[in-house]
Amino acid sequence: MRRFVVFFLLLVSVSVFSQDAKRIVSLAPSVTDNIYLIGGETKLVGCTSYCTKAVSDGIQQVGSAVQVNVEKVFSLHPDLVITMKLTKPQDIESLRKLGIKVEVMETPRSFEEICAQTMHLAGLLGLTAQAGEIVTAAKNRVAEIKHESCSLPATKVFFQIGANPIYTVLQHTYLNDFITFCNAQNIAEGLTVGTVSRESVLLKAPDVIIIAEMGGYGKTEKEIWETYRSIPAVKNKKVCLISSETSCSPTPANFVSALEDVFQFIND
Repeated sequence: MRRFVVFFLLLVSVSVFSQDAKRIVSLAPSVTDNIYLIGGETKLVGCTSYCTKAVSDGIQQVGSAVQVNVEKVFSLHPDLVITMKLTKPQDIESLRKLGIKVEVMETPRSFEEICAQTMHLAGLLGLTAQAGEIVTAAKNRVAEIKHESCSLPATKVFFQIGANPIYTVLQHTYLNDFITFCNAQNIAEGLTVGTVSRESVLLKAPDVIIIAEMGGYGKTEKEIWETYRSIPAVKNKKVCLISSETSCSPTPANFVSALEDVFQFIND
C-alpha cells in the first residue's frame, strides 16, 4: 500500500511540473519578443518596462531585468518567471523562496543557439509546433542569404553596438553571425574586449560601418564617422544605421530581419 501511495504521489508530481505554464512573467525584452513570436502572449501577466509591445498591450510592469520588484511579481501569481543573467542572483533566489519557478536563460552566442532557445521556451509554454514552423522558416531564409553572399567580394565590417565608450561586436556572439553569414570579416576579429578607440577603427579602414541605433546615440555616431572621409566606408557612403530592436533582441525573426539589413548594407 505504501509503495502504491509513493508511486501515486510521484505521478502527481510529474504531472504538475510537466504542465505548460499558464501565467508567465518575463524579465527580459528578448524573452518577451520570443513569447509574442511563438503566440504565447495570452499567457503573459508581467513584463519589464522595456518590453515595448507588452507594455503597449497593458501587461503589468514589474521593473527591469536589473531592478525587479519582487513583491509585484509575487502579486501576479505566476507559475513561471523567465529571465536572463542580468537579473540579480538575490532576486532570483527571493522569487524561488516564494515558491515561484524561475527559468534563467543564457545569452545566445549564435543563430543556432537563438533557435534552440526559442524551442526550449516553446516547450515551457506548450507551443512547440508553432515555434518549430517559425524556426524552420528562419533557418531557410538564413541559408538563402548565406548562399547569396558566397559571391560577394571580401568586405571588412565594423559593427558598433555602444557609445561612450565605443563598443564593438566580438567573435563568438550571435551578432558576429550577421557579419560572417554575409561572407564578410569583422575588423574586431581576435579581440577579447569589446571597447575600442576611434583611432583603432580608423586604422582598420572598414569598408562598411554598421551602427545599432541605441536611441539617439546611433544617429550621432553616424554623423561623427562620416567626418572621417578617408576611410572606405565613408567614401562609398556605407555608414549605416540598423535597428536595435531587431539586431539586439535575439529571436529567430529579429535575427532574419537584421541579417537582411546587413546583407543589403554590404551588397548595395
